[in-house]
Amino acid sequence: MSRVQAFRSLQGLCSAQMRQQGQGLAAIGMQHAREYASVPEFWGRESTYHPGTDFLGTPKNHLDLVAKRPLSPDVMEIDHKQLHYKMPPGAISSITNRATGVMLSLGSGLTGYLALTGALSGAVEALTAAPLLLYPAKALIAWPLLYHYGGGVRHLYWDEYKYGIQVDKTSPLEVPAVTASSRGLLYGSIAASVLLAAVSL
Repeated sequence: MSRVQAFRSLQGLCSAQMRQQGQGLAAIGMQHAREYASVPEFWGRESTYHPGTDFLGTPKNHLDLVAKRPLSPDVMEIDHKQLHYKMPPGAISSITNRATGVMLSLGSGLTGYLALTGALSGAVEALTAAPLLLYPAKALIAWPLLYHYGGGVRHLYWDEYKYGIQVDKTSPLEVPAVTASSRGLLYGSIAASVLLAAVSL
């Protein structure tokens, strides 16, 4: 056997041993992960090294409750009937801004599809021939655009301009200011959408 063949044989043997050791370590790691991920049976109960938590009012079915406990972050209660936290106007406005962005993306894609297939003019003519559908459709098209555009302008203002002294509560990022701008953005975009829907193009 030449030196090259001997070296390759030794290299293959070492690689096989390293793979076996790696698989063994991975199996041990998974076993430990499963053990530590589960809730110990003695959790909250009296034992030789812990008095338990009965004096704190721990319910008897605490293990079942812990097993049902949602992982953080979770916005719903265990019964999934109500939220953990209240949703302030600023949070609702932020979610709405993202939702209108999705609506604009879907609307642009649908418009492009209709234009490429030659059905866009027919869809416009069908809406024009039905006044009861025309004005709501125009308002639904205008509102996401106006809301998302207004939300973008508000974020530019927040990002580019001085926020004032927070000790004096003059910053536009204070909760009252965010609440006022969120409500103004919502009501203003709805009013502008209704006005645009009434305009004949």
